[in-house]
Amino acid sequence: MKVEAEELINYHCPRWNELPEIELYIDQVICVLQSNLSIFSKEENSPVITPNMINNYVKQEVLKPPVKKKYNKTHLAYLFVICILKRLMSISEINESIKSMQKTYSVEDGYNVFCEELEKALKNAFNPEIETPPMFTESDTREYATLKAIVAAFADCILVDRLISVSYTHLRAHETGRNL
Repeated sequence: MKVEAEELINYHCPRWNELPEIELYIDQVICVLQSNLSIFSKEENSPVITPNMINNYVKQEVLKPPVKKKYNKTHLAYLFVICILKRLMSISEINESIKSMQKTYSVEDGYNVFCEELEKALKNAFNPEIETPPMFTESDTREYATLKAIVAAFADCILVDRLISVSYTHLRAHETGRNL
């Protein structure tokens, strides 16, 4: 799967008010997550999340159980955060980070802040020519500073994946005698 830097710079994480208003069954939840997060996959056609993963998050009490097998906006917001952060952190660390953010933010506000900071981090990682303000300010709470550092680390992780992929493609082309 070839994802251009421009696609990552322009990535839009759906905000709270853009998440489906209706409750969804697990297969619908997976479709929403897959369509929005597959841009971050290392391999084409690899699932972002599976029903077993979601069930494990419920068992580990990172995610509240669905009501009558249906998932709401809060479930979706949590799952967006979990799917993104699981590349960097253990599920228990993600759970602690979410709990920490809930000390300062409602689920809706915390999720929207997460989306905004993720987009900023991707722009900073994939567009090094832009002038970036300092990552932290004196007014940042510990929770907010942690969130900004986590999404910056995620963006850097995606950048490393893409650089390795490009290097591998060039190496394979060189080995086969093709020019790119």
